[in-house]
Amino acid sequence: MKVMICDAHCHLDLMDDMVEFIDEIQKSNISLFAVGTTPKAYSRVVQCCRSSKNIYVGLGMHPQLISSGYDDMQLFEALFRQSHYIGEVGLDFSKEYIQTKKLQIEVFSEIIKLCEQCGEKVISIHSLKSSNKVLEILETYKRQKSNKYIFHWFTGSIPQIKKAIEMGCYFSINPRMMKTKSGIEIIKAIPFERILLETDAPFALKTKYIDVIRKELEGVVAKISDIVGSDVSHIINETSKEIFQF
Repeated sequence: MKVMICDAHCHLDLMDDMVEFIDEIQKSNISLFAVGTTPKAYSRVVQCCRSSKNIYVGLGMHPQLISSGYDDMQLFEALFRQSHYIGEVGLDFSKEYIQTKKLQIEVFSEIIKLCEQCGEKVISIHSLKSSNKVLEILETYKRQKSNKYIFHWFTGSIPQIKKAIEMGCYFSINPRMMKTKSGIEIIKAIPFERILLETDAPFALKTKYIDVIRKELEGVVAKISDIVGSDVSHIINETSKEIFQF
């Protein structure tokens, strides 16, 4: 039997046929963190995944959707205690979304405060062009050792990585990161035991087949191992088990 492999950031609810995809996952050795983009989608995904032990549904509030009409902090707070998994949440200061910077900071700060009040959460964080502010917010509120913060598709600097590592954060790596010099340098700077895998499907990987997800994740492990000069498959698998408890 193939070893369980975990996709730590996948948008299950945005797949062409979510129900069929869920059925495929249940027959496979893939586990995945099904991150959400809005709290309005959360209950439906939970209901669809109720029989699946290897799908971890996240309660999301994507920074790109703040002020779009799809964000709803009141609903997020109402659902928060139901979910062990939180994400996708974070900040996005790219030019398309910088106009909502102030509100994004307010919302993300409230989410981190909620996580720290409760503990025992696994949180997937978006930090495009906003790594400093994300780290500042974590540094301000982070007190719980039981929370697991995962930087999804990190694009910040090496000093920022070191700061995140000091705070106990993890990083989920996808194939796009290995196609740039900066991405490779980021991977080299992360301790093996803080690395997770992700596809960010269907954004970074367009597919409707779970076998494609598996091959992509296996490819990521192989390329990371080549980059760091050591087989890291076992270490990544153990880290995934520790966080997602599969």
